[in-house]
Amino acid sequence: MNDEISIIAQFLESLGPEVSGHSATPLSDEQIEMIKQFADGKLDAGKRDELLPEILGNEKALHELVALLQPKSL
Repeated sequence: MNDEISIIAQFLESLGPEVSGHSATPLSDEQIEMIKQFADGKLDAGKRDELLPEILGNEKALHELVALLQPKSL
């Protein structure tokens, strides 16, 4: 699972400035919690599949996920 998270973190970091055209809608507490669970590997495959498009479509969600994953990938 750590390899998968590291790969996702590297992919998301590579997006860099290109995500600036995505939505920057503020995240709800529930969304932040789901992203934390995703980063911790605590979501089942179905919930991950539901959450991933939301993360990829929202710049703030991407930054939140990258921030959570960076310490774990060191």
